[in-house]
Parts: sequence; C-alpha cells; structure tokens
Amino acid sequence: MRKTVIFFTIAILLCLSGCGLVNQGTPVSSHKDNAGSREVYSADGEAIDFGIYCGSEVAEALVPGKPLSKYEGTIGVIVSSMRFPYGGGTKTMAEDTLETYFPNMEFIIGNGDGDPMVQSTIIDDYIAKGVDVLVIDPVEKEAMVPAFDRINEAGIPVVCVDRYVPGVPLKYSSVVKADDVKIGKKAGEYMAELLGGKGRVIEIQGAPAASNTNDRHTGFLEGIEGTEIEIIASPFADFLQTRGLNEMEDLLQRFPNDGDIDAIFSQSDVMTMGIIQALKAAGRDIPIVSIDAQESALEAVEAGEIAAVIAYPIPMPAGVFAGIKVMTGETIPAYLELECPVITKENVAEYKGHSGY
Repeated sequence: MRKTVIFFTIAILLCLSGCGLVNQGTPVSSHKDNAGSREVYSADGEAIDFGIYCGSEVAEALVPGKPLSKYEGTIGVIVSSMRFPYGGGTKTMAEDTLETYFPNMEFIIGNGDGDPMVQSTIIDDYIAKGVDVLVIDPVEKEAMVPAFDRINEAGIPVVCVDRYVPGVPLKYSSVVKADDVKIGKKAGEYMAELLGGKGRVIEIQGAPAASNTNDRHTGFLEGIEGTEIEIIASPFADFLQTRGLNEMEDLLQRFPNDGDIDAIFSQSDVMTMGIIQALKAAGRDIPIVSIDAQESALEAVEAGEIAAVIAYPIPMPAGVFAGIKVMTGETIPAYLELECPVITKENVAEYKGHSGY
C-alpha cells in the first residue's frame, strides 16, 4: 500500500501528504481481552476487530460487503489537530486500520492544525488530487460549510468523525462518534451523585465554536437539572493542557478557600491534566469528572486524582470502514454511535489499553 501523510501549519502546506443494521457477515469468533468477551466480525472470513467501544449493531453495519482486498481507491483523512493527543491517536489508528485491513487502498492523512481555514485548504487539495472519499474531523461547524459545499459539488462522499458540519440536506454520508450530549449528561448525573445533589462546580469548556463543546455543556446541564448544583464559572480552555492549567490557576486564586469549589467538570482529559497540575501546585484536593478516557486519565482515575471519566472514544477503525463503504456505494446509517461508558476506580482496569492515545 502507498500512503501519503500531509501536515499543514497555519499558512504553509508541507506536502508529504439509533443505528440500523446491515446484515453482512456474522461473528466468527470471540476475542478475549481485559474487558471480557468481544465479538470479532468478518468479511468473507477475514476477521475484523472494531474495538471495545463499538457495539454489536454498529459493528454489523460496518462489515464490508466484499473481501477487504477487493477495495481499491484513495481515501483522504483529515484530523482536527496533531497538537492534541486525540488527533495523534486518530491519525495512528486510521493508518493502522488501513494498513491492517485494506492492502489495496491508498490514503492521504492531513493535519488540520485546529484551524478551519487549514482544513478547508486540505479539502481543496484533496479535490484536486481526486480522492474517492473524505473522512474528516471538522474543527468548527459553520466555518467548514463552504469547503463541504465544494467537496459535495465535486461528487466526493464525506464521512464525519468526532464532529460534524450542519446543513440541509446533510453535507456528509454518515457521522461516526459518541453522543456528546449523552456524554455530558452522564457527567452531570455522576456529578449529582458525587455531590449528593448540591454544590458549587467549575466547568472547564473546550473551544467556543466546536460542536462537541456546546453539546457536552448542554448534556451536563441536563444531567444536573433538578439539583442544587451551581456552575460558578465556565471558562474555555480550547482542549489544551496549558490552557487548562492556566484557567485553573486563575480560578484557584478567584476561589481561594477550600469550600469555594466542591468539584470540577472538565470537557476533556487533555485540559484535565493541566487542572491536576494546578491543584497539586496549590495543595488543593477537588474531585474531577472528565471526558475522553485517554490512557493518562485512566491512570489518574486509578490513582484517585480523577473521580470518573466518561469515555469519548477515537472513532477509528469505525470511521475508516464507514468511509470505505460509502466510497463504493454500500449503505450505512447516517449516524453510527459509539459507546460512552462511565469509568471509575471500580472498572478502570477493563478499559486501560484501549484508548489509542
């Protein structure tokens, strides 16, 4: 297989490069791991492991309709940003999926660098290169609409992962992700249980224009609805560890007494790592509920530094399989929902080693 990886900086292009069922294939064996027994699916006898966060209905919908070696073409993948562990994990898992399962597919991977203009430039480059399908984690919703219009006009099918771009009719064939509203609600419900329905909470949000930021906030409000929990501050930290550290340092000065903050809700583990740094430096012990389930956060759950993490899995290998299927006109649901378990000290061992980053 030939692969090309493309990295973009802000201004410079460096060219290196629920769910319905589709009853194709059946489980051929059970894969035993730390989380127990999982089904491994097959396409014409070729085993496919969709991972711990992919439920059986979604997995069955993603099983290709022909042998994996029969798929040929070029898939363009664009990650949101390589500045985040999530973006790096998405790139690595996409590469691994294509190299493991699709020996005759070529692929290009671009780094959106957290900038919708960079992603738009990559999309135009992919159109010029004639890719057969685009799999993208769009940085922002509204800002990406013109580029999505251009790739739609070029007749290239699109699969969104992690986030999506709005439009009627839909500007993509399918979106693969966990439900951010549901994740936020689970975080809120756990927070209500943790605090006994009453307390003062800090919410550290992601990026203002990102769909997952807004959805996680909405879900969290739903989860604490009817309680006496008060959100006393909710700054944005742009899904960055340094920003999480800085915002938390400022908040600890603003709320200097131990009883001022009862708990912290962080919309991503990356920011949570910075929050933990700030708490340790200040000698403060405040429970945290986080989102993502990256390996460092699972270790922090084990160590008692995070009370709970609601998993937001990397949408691979599902995103690649969805892209391959729409490339060849195979039918898949418009929304493929990945699972989002609540992970605490009691069950964290089941999930360690499965995040991809």
